[in-house]
Amino acid sequence: MGHWERSGILEKPEELETERFLGSSYDYKGTEYEFIPFGSGRRGCPGMSIGATTMELILSNLLYAFDWKLPDGMKGEDVDTMTTPGLALHKKNALCLVAFNHDHKRIKG
Repeated sequence: MGHWERSGILEKPEELETERFLGSSYDYKGTEYEFIPFGSGRRGCPGMSIGATTMELILSNLLYAFDWKLPDGMKGEDVDTMTTPGLALHKKNALCLVAFNHDHKRIKG
């Protein structure tokens, strides 16, 4: 078990008791090191990098395959650029675009 066993951070570190984290106010993505077994190092998600790479590939293919325009009557200055607070920037309201093929025929959907 390594340093978890010696440090006294977790009670019974050799047992998986996930309910010990229920109802706690800990930030498991921040600096609360009690949660490291669930998100980093050897015990981190093995598919995280392939998932991110796959999403980038899908997005790049969509951007390459289609021309994108704002919905009818909407101008660039009408786009809401507000973001939500946090470590990563997330749009407060989703961006709505219309896809056109390269012959400028609207894609229905």
